[in-house]
Amino acid sequence: MKLIVDSVQRFSKMRAHTATHLLHAELTKIFPNTKQAWSLVDDDLLRFDFYAERLLTIEELQTIEENINVFIYQSSPVVCQEMSLQKAQELWAKAFFDEKYWETVRVIQILSSNLLNENSKKNFISIELCGGTHVQNTKDIWAFLIVSQEAVASGIKRITAYTGPKVMKRYWETKNILQQVEEKLWVKAENQILDKLEKELKEKEEMNSKFESINTKLIVDALKSGDFPSNDIFDKIINISENNTLKDLELKNIIFQSKWIFTDSTIIIFNNEWWFALINSKENNSAKDISQNLWLKWGWNENIVQWKDPKVLELFK
Repeated sequence: MKLIVDSVQRFSKMRAHTATHLLHAELTKIFPNTKQAWSLVDDDLLRFDFYAERLLTIEELQTIEENINVFIYQSSPVVCQEMSLQKAQELWAKAFFDEKYWETVRVIQILSSNLLNENSKKNFISIELCGGTHVQNTKDIWAFLIVSQEAVASGIKRITAYTGPKVMKRYWETKNILQQVEEKLWVKAENQILDKLEKELKEKEEMNSKFESINTKLIVDALKSGDFPSNDIFDKIINISENNTLKDLELKNIIFQSKWIFTDSTIIIFNNEWWFALINSKENNSAKDISQNLWLKWGWNENIVQWKDPKVLELFK
């Protein structure tokens, strides 16, 4: 049997793995007591879960990304050494998951550059106990790009990042999206997008406000002029689907306006999709009790019940 290693895939994982060590070192600058909770290293992709009480700010993410790319561009050596556990501990090498280690351990050091740390006595950027594969020099990572951060559990945050060719691929994907946005917004350059977008959003907000006012007026007029049937239980039986004005308008707004227009009344509002709302403003009964007596599903509060139940159509055939 012959074992064949996919060198392209292996090297892409090495890039992501070494970048993970750099990321951990940068996170320690912001959260001194943080440690790794979980990590995934894949083809030029890394996910790093770490303990932190908050998400990083945009400025902090930008600083981390910039610093790691500086380490890449200045070609910092990555050294793999076996040494005694005691010596590794004296060097403050990071160790994880409360593991038990042998007396001899494997340590990965990413050495610092005099250009960046000329006044520092520390001669490494990162030092960790690690059994995985790494590049020999940070320049082999090519580039580093943070693509997302999220909270995955209480006190645990996650950063996802790309290395190598995936960074360039992401750049062109983003560039393509921006070009499409430019075309749709009718602007000539990327730096005009935000101004045009703010203008469009403001106009949309104004239109929505006008549209809401028109909707409300249509609902009020339809409710006030409507000749709605009644029975022994309900003062107003409003079938939205049979009212040309009301059927295309928002149920929530119809309910709200009905409550204020039809005071001291018991009202049911429903449509052909089984949605109904039962409103009661009388003192002798509650909307909840009426719904239960009619064997209708209910939810919300004592005075207004809103739910979805096919039985509501059977009541008013």
